[in-house]
Amino acid sequence: MDLVSWREESELGTWTQLAGRPSALAGLVESIWMFDGKLSRRERFYPTGELDLIVQLDAPFRVVEGQPAGACPSSCLTGLIVAPLVIETPATSRVIGVRLRPAGAFALFGIPLHELTGTAVDLQDIIGSEARRLTERLDDAGSDEERLRLLGRWITDRFAGDTSTDPRVAYAVSEIESAGGKVPIRNIVGQIDASPKRFASLFEEQVGVKPKLFARIVRFRELAAALSTAVDPLSQTAIAYGYYDHSHMNLEFREFAGMSPSQFLAATPYPEILALAD
Repeated sequence: MDLVSWREESELGTWTQLAGRPSALAGLVESIWMFDGKLSRRERFYPTGELDLIVQLDAPFRVVEGQPAGACPSSCLTGLIVAPLVIETPATSRVIGVRLRPAGAFALFGIPLHELTGTAVDLQDIIGSEARRLTERLDDAGSDEERLRLLGRWITDRFAGDTSTDPRVAYAVSEIESAGGKVPIRNIVGQIDASPKRFASLFEEQVGVKPKLFARIVRFRELAAALSTAVDPLSQTAIAYGYYDHSHMNLEFREFAGMSPSQFLAATPYPEILALAD
């Protein structure tokens, strides 16, 4: 796994970040990363359709909006978020994370992902004492590069198990993402061997939310990523991304980001991550 490192010094804080994208785990893992430094502002996250495995080597961050307030477990698995989430980090922070695709989270842990949606679950509640041993090994490693490679090996070993996403769910996720969320779910159901009710249940178990909500999240994610470079008026952009009109797009932004598209554009994004300074 090739690793890329960069350093940030700005009004947002001072930190070093190291990240890699393991090609052997494509489709399961989006990235493995480490943050070391301090932030001067809170982070506002919005739904992206992905999950995170988090290991904090210093004091834990705190959730201040979007979930029950309080400190996050030092090692945890965060489910899909379906509403804005604001966190506050300690004065200094060392955090290692894995950005997981739903198929990756399901294969790694084999638990119903809808039980994680909108919350963070202590990793010890999922894999027992192995969570503590993993944290200790990461903390004892001689360098940040070694930490990420160690975590990459741990993930690869766990993927050797038999748990995998149902092919019908995998197909549906692929179709939804290929279309940028702009695909009628009934069209997908018509192409697979499952009743609408059975399909929705399987999808929710192995992705975390029902298919229609996942499609909405994917559409919002695509729009949020492109909004800053869009040249058309917001009303035309809304139509291009499959919304009925500008008002419909505004409602989605309020639900998923807690602000209007104009406020979203005016906000300061954190570099290299899908979060805004709050």
